[in-house]
Amino acid sequence: MAQTLDEIGLDLELTLRKQGHITPEKAPDELPVMVAALARRKRRILWVALDTVRPDEPHWEKAIRVAKQLGVPQYRHRGFQYAPGQPLKAQIANFHSMARDFAAVNKEVGIQAVYQIHAGQRMAGSAAWDLDLILGDIDPRHFGVAFDTQHVMVEQGMAWPNAVQLLAPRTVALCVKSFKWEGDEKVEVPLGQGRVKKAIVDQVIAAHGGPLPIYIHVEYFTGTAGRLAPVPFAQRAAIVEAFRADARVLRNWLGLGPT
Repeated sequence: MAQTLDEIGLDLELTLRKQGHITPEKAPDELPVMVAALARRKRRILWVALDTVRPDEPHWEKAIRVAKQLGVPQYRHRGFQYAPGQPLKAQIANFHSMARDFAAVNKEVGIQAVYQIHAGQRMAGSAAWDLDLILGDIDPRHFGVAFDTQHVMVEQGMAWPNAVQLLAPRTVALCVKSFKWEGDEKVEVPLGQGRVKKAIVDQVIAAHGGPLPIYIHVEYFTGTAGRLAPVPFAQRAAIVEAFRADARVLRNWLGLGPT
């Protein structure tokens, strides 16, 4: 992983979850090894992505304490999902209560949770206004929003600037990827080749009022079943170039020049 990141020229979003880079229960043993390997290549972990949804689940608190000790500033909450057929407002209130519990632990540990927006009927937060209610009175220093360009544009269409404005006080990270529509189907495409343009990145950063950690998600490498699939280390050349190409587009949008 360290070698691959060195070839790409980016830092890591590490999956700290079942079937991830490291499982949460193994974080005390394996996360320091990963951090040390990355450091030898002058790379680091920007956040760890957990699959934790409820604060009463095991291992997550131990995992984020280890991450914090190793200098990781953020972790990603898995995201809440609506149960069909139940009143949405009552579910939102329950999600808010759980988010407050997470935030209390985060404050004590000194780490920031992020809630990445995901599109979909059952994905709480996809409408933007509901995510504002879910996080409610919670200090974004303890639990903020990872604004996802693709998922917001899928859900908001032409109204995406409203989501930018609404969530700006809570936005603590930016996830960048693009897509196009083929009929009613959303198709993942490289950055610069789809509906996500420079304008949305500019507006998120401007509304935030300063620099943000930015995460490039390359999700158009799929297996025979049409789903995201692991890329073997020996066959990494194409995925390395895909990340480098998206990074070049993003750096151009940000006015940073080539790397």
